[in-house]
Amino acid sequence: MALHFFNLTSTQKLIFKSQTMPFYRLLNTYAYFFTFAIVILTNNLSYAQDSLKNLPEYRRPLTDKKLVIAHCMTNIIRFEGHELEDSCNPDYYSPTGNISASLGGLTQVKVMADSILSNASLDETVEFEMRAAIRSGIDGFQFYYVLGAPDWDNIIKAYFRVADKKHIDFKFTFCISHPNGSTEGRKVAEFAKRINGVMDEVGHNNSHWLRTPDGRLIVYQWLGESLADIPADKKGLPDAFYIARAYKHLANAVHENFACVFTINEEISKQKLDSFLDYFPATWIWTLPYSDTEYIGNMVAAECKLRERTFTGSVFCDFYTSKLLRKGTWDMYHTVQGAVNAGTNNVERKYITTGLSYNFRKLCEFAIKQDAPIMNIITWNDYPEGHHLAPEINHNDGFSILLNYYKGLFTGKPGALAGKDVAIVFFKKYRHDVKPDPFNIPVVPFQKEVITPSSEDSIEVITMLKSNAGLNVNGNNAAMPRGFSITRFPMQNGPVNITITRNNETVIHLVTPEGITDKPYRSDRITYSFSSEFNNFYKNLYGGFKPIYSHEYNPGFPKDYKR
Repeated sequence: MALHFFNLTSTQKLIFKSQTMPFYRLLNTYAYFFTFAIVILTNNLSYAQDSLKNLPEYRRPLTDKKLVIAHCMTNIIRFEGHELEDSCNPDYYSPTGNISASLGGLTQVKVMADSILSNASLDETVEFEMRAAIRSGIDGFQFYYVLGAPDWDNIIKAYFRVADKKHIDFKFTFCISHPNGSTEGRKVAEFAKRINGVMDEVGHNNSHWLRTPDGRLIVYQWLGESLADIPADKKGLPDAFYIARAYKHLANAVHENFACVFTINEEISKQKLDSFLDYFPATWIWTLPYSDTEYIGNMVAAECKLRERTFTGSVFCDFYTSKLLRKGTWDMYHTVQGAVNAGTNNVERKYITTGLSYNFRKLCEFAIKQDAPIMNIITWNDYPEGHHLAPEINHNDGFSILLNYYKGLFTGKPGALAGKDVAIVFFKKYRHDVKPDPFNIPVVPFQKEVITPSSEDSIEVITMLKSNAGLNVNGNNAAMPRGFSITRFPMQNGPVNITITRNNETVIHLVTPEGITDKPYRSDRITYSFSSEFNNFYKNLYGGFKPIYSHEYNPGFPKDYKR
């Protein structure tokens, strides 16, 4: 049964190919079929005993130092001949003058580097991405890795190639993501063929691989359970065993030992969590927002500590989809034409209330409190879901500056912000109860909301001060202490004007390029942020790069713009 594909017809075809193809291609063909056969055979053999449960290696450290690792959408990258996908393509940002005008503009994010990278080589682009990520406080990427996308491997190889050539200290690994369809054997064989192709080129011993101190390759999962075939007769074994076995097969096929970090995308039960912890050394949580009393991370971190497993912290700054989805589903319109054809009455955007910077701050603080060895950033560049840190005209540098601050606490190594006066502002472009007109596309929460929408109806200012100072925000005064402080002010129309004074001298003055409105023309719940470090953050980031600005609700821009 396991070798069913080696029937007479297939053999005849293979012999025929052997007579007509070059020798090196013949070897590749036989190698693929051999790997596939071994995987199928192995998967159909029942284990005499559960040999994967509670292995000693599951208790070993994941890292020997604190790291910030970002989930990177491998294919969301701009270089010559390779445009950004439609849901973050700046051609569809404007409400007029493009095919998506009937939607008020498909995309609600605008990638700063699109124009400069449109003529860049792949190597130039990945260098930009790494340098921008490092400036944001990120130490490496875990690459979103799916079936059926072999061209993405060239992008991953380019990251290694440029990191080696330019001596960029950056780590990489794979995040096996929603491997649905087909059979376990076929899926493992495809992943193995591609991962071997990457590793054969860059080298197993390449220093940029994200590895444990004992040499295991750290491999992330995102809804990765579907790699495994779960039999109808599980022989008394849990699903987690078969999932772990599938990843062991993949590890063997690429000549590696994996330290798998399984993902939690739900309010997982303790029983289910413990089942996974029997078979995996570490876990990470996806976009479940923070709550003092209801955050699932409390239970997960406590169980990991009890079971001597690694809890890795996860943080996300925002969640508002630039991509449009069919109403009531997660079925994304992958093309602008598809979204336009559906029309405004048949689409929606997904949302998680994050309380401006509240969720990001609290998740950073939680990871630090739990002494997590890795802080996972969700994400570097998933612009279509709106939780990106990469340079873009709404998030700007605000969350990156905040990450740099928390990274200093996380690692115990104060960064470039130490000894500086800094101000960061966060706001929404309009109150949560205001109805946009005419493009009022529904914005729908898709999981339990633990942060109130009204918490976003303010202007939030974070200050990091060398000593006490006075803060003025749109005419409202507050005395600010030395150190890190969060202050909220009432929303009012127009740009946000911030002045910080000390001893009758102005130490910070900024006016945001974007403004607040009570008459939004389209649904748009992405968080806007801006900081007094904006110029310094983007200065000399990459040759020829210049930041661009969002100013939809600031008619005075750029005349009254100050930074």
